[in-house]
Amino acid sequence: MTNEVFLIEKIPSKTLKKIQEDIEKNDLGKARGRLHGLMSTYPNELALRKKLGDIYFLLKYTDMAGGYWYLEENKTPEMVEACLQFEKSMGNDPIAIAKGLKFKGESEILEKLELRQETSPIQHKVKESLLEEPQEPFIDKVIIFGIFSILILTILLH
Repeated sequence: MTNEVFLIEKIPSKTLKKIQEDIEKNDLGKARGRLHGLMSTYPNELALRKKLGDIYFLLKYTDMAGGYWYLEENKTPEMVEACLQFEKSMGNDPIAIAKGLKFKGESEILEKLELRQETSPIQHKVKESLLEEPQEPFIDKVIIFGIFSILILTILLH
């Protein structure tokens, strides 16, 4: 896993090269940090998730590796086992697993995703949970509206 080179067209090759150098120098913490940063900038690049899973696996955080490998289409037996450990760490709850994946990319990526190996019976429920409209932004809007309403009423009544 450590010697493979990964290329993603949209991401600057200089950054990818630094990550690969960090891995070769066994500075996995630095490589992990760079990959987390790239994932926030490029959330649709599933290859970054796979690479981050590889690093967590090398660091012996198997359940964390499973969380990043969960959306990998072609899983090795080690990946499948790690995904099962991740599910178990989330209480085998599809909603908790979906939240634990921390996928911030576009839903079209998930819709096209073909999970070839059935990791577990709940895998498809997890995918459905990921594709559902999140309700939290609506709750946030209601709270913000409520706060503004109270402020306006306070100003008007004084």
